[in-house]
Amino acid sequence: MKGRLRPLDYLVWAQSVPGEARWDLTASGVPDACGPASLHGREGAAPGPGWALGAELSLPELTRRDRRPDLVAAFLEVIGERYGVDPQCVVPTLGASQAITQVLFTLARPGDHVIVERPTFEPLHGVPETLGLNVSRLERKGEERWEPLADRLARLLTPKTRAVILSSLHNPSGVALETSTLVAIGEMAARVGALVLVDEVYLDFAFDASGETYPWQPACVAIENAVSWSSVTKAFGFAALRAGWVVARDRETAQAFRSASQYFHVDPPLASLALATEVMRHADELAAVAASAIAPARAVMDRWIASEARVGWVPPSAGQTGLVRLPDLTADLDFARHLRDRYGTQVVPGTMFEAPGSVRVSFNLPPEQLEQALATVSAALDDFDVRAVS
Repeated sequence: MKGRLRPLDYLVWAQSVPGEARWDLTASGVPDACGPASLHGREGAAPGPGWALGAELSLPELTRRDRRPDLVAAFLEVIGERYGVDPQCVVPTLGASQAITQVLFTLARPGDHVIVERPTFEPLHGVPETLGLNVSRLERKGEERWEPLADRLARLLTPKTRAVILSSLHNPSGVALETSTLVAIGEMAARVGALVLVDEVYLDFAFDASGETYPWQPACVAIENAVSWSSVTKAFGFAALRAGWVVARDRETAQAFRSASQYFHVDPPLASLALATEVMRHADELAAVAASAIAPARAVMDRWIASEARVGWVPPSAGQTGLVRLPDLTADLDFARHLRDRYGTQVVPGTMFEAPGSVRVSFNLPPEQLEQALATVSAALDDFDVRAVS
């Protein structure tokens, strides 16, 4: 029987592209922390916590249901401390991916209205569409440095708007939502009783709950009517745990999200939760490892952008991905396919993120390898110039 659920184009593409590219510039998160490509052995990387993570956790301890209250409480405490909120404002989820569905399932019903940024990660608009919500799009434009403008939002809000959905770091551009922008958006949304929902799975690359180090903070900390979510995946290298969280500003909202768990998984998987607790106790150390590995690669990327006159980007605020603008009239799907077939370099076509004419590039390779990979991108641009002339 043919299902009625529409597949997500980006995830279908990501799971179908040939493996083992010579130069893979698609990885949105750091390599598995415990795998052969781990950042912890990379030259110049900051020292990490070593691999004592979880060393005292045994299989019996991870599989005892009677330990559920203690394991859940420990997870809520470590995440609550990170954000500076009451632990009861934290809700465990099966990664950030489920958080999107769980939050919207709780907040809205068919016919309600939500506003979703564009361009964006496909599930952020695909999930509300699938749930039968009316979806309007808030344009974020490269020429405006990808800022979601509050005055543009004002024209989209209605009395039936339940949520404004954004990402920070913006996926695909890597640009952060600054606190001043969040405040303006929060005030605008509050006029119609809407919440601001922010996917912050990349914000862990430059996390700052206090607002003292960077001009941005988690949305749930910066404004009253916001909800944030993240996971141990992108910045920490523990995607296999499928452990994430939602953080609300108040206990009542969090309890509503917690009750929705009964429709999904009832209880979080305790083994993953226990391991994720250990990971997040070392969050600052793990983030430092990622930052020290990314910094030299980012320098290579910046030099290439400056020297390659045919492309451009809005510099990402942090992290290891950015959206590179191709020459005018370049078909990004064709370009990415040619780059892969001829040079063995894989990038994500911008079309997969509603950003045609661009490619999302993850610069998470060692510097010398990244230089070689970017040289192939320039070579592919040469090829497309020849095609245009002919």
